Amino acid sequence: MEFNPTRAVVHNEGCDLHYWYQGKGPLITFVPGGNGHGRQFNNMIATLSDRYTCATFDRRQMSASKVEVNKKLSIPQQARDIRAVIKAVGFEKSIVFGSSSGAIFSYHLAHDFPEMVDHLIAHEAPTINILPDASEVFEWFLHLMEVYETQGLDQAAGEFGAKLLGYDDDGVPKTVPPEPENLRNFWDNEFPVLLGYTPNLWRLRQKNTSIGVMRAVRSRDAWFARAVEEQAKILACTKLLVPGHHQGFEVETKEFLPYFLYMLEILEDKRRGV
Repeated sequence: MEFNPTRAVVHNEGCDLHYWYQGKGPLITFVPGGNGHGRQFNNMIATLSDRYTCATFDRRQMSASKVEVNKKLSIPQQARDIRAVIKAVGFEKSIVFGSSSGAIFSYHLAHDFPEMVDHLIAHEAPTINILPDASEVFEWFLHLMEVYETQGLDQAAGEFGAKLLGYDDDGVPKTVPPEPENLRNFWDNEFPVLLGYTPNLWRLRQKNTSIGVMRAVRSRDAWFARAVEEQAKILACTKLLVPGHHQGFEVETKEFLPYFLYMLEILEDKRRGV
């Protein structure tokens, strides 16, 4: 379908959250990661809106969703923001697709508000603290924080971006870049908090949360791709190797979409005991 969403704003806890949606049927809420903006999901929304109501938003302190004074990331608050968007669209429950740290926020939504999550698809959530080489990755992240503080954003973002594998593969379209202030907010307020946070995956398993995880083929052995393997072990859930890189859903949507729909089919079959 043509991308022609309804755009609106919902005020939640001091922030005007800008969100948009289109389509008909069950709700899918797409949750952005560290780049903060929802427009990376516009291709997915246009493609799926003939059978689903699809919604996304700019996260708090990112793109259009401004606050008076930026603050350190609160992951529980991010979960409450997702809840506010779901309710604003007119639903009490949603399929949730979270990418990167958006998948971490989605895990927390399922933990705090399990009644609101129909199915959760986590695409390369960077849960570094459950990796076999967690110590090395953690200390590299500390190094990046020091680089940011002493040498500035460009140097830190450059070192970080060099580990985002697959973006420079031949023939892969470029992603939509985030606003410069999104990057500054990520490094000032989000990166330090995410470094020390791990979702309570064991509790989600105990609650029988309907979860599937995705690892992107172009991400190869990046830390956020390898983290998917550990999540799948803890959650005892379905794992799919999917086309594209860390944002493959945005730039290789046609290739990615069948895997997304297949994951939903698997989760529905599990629920029905098929």
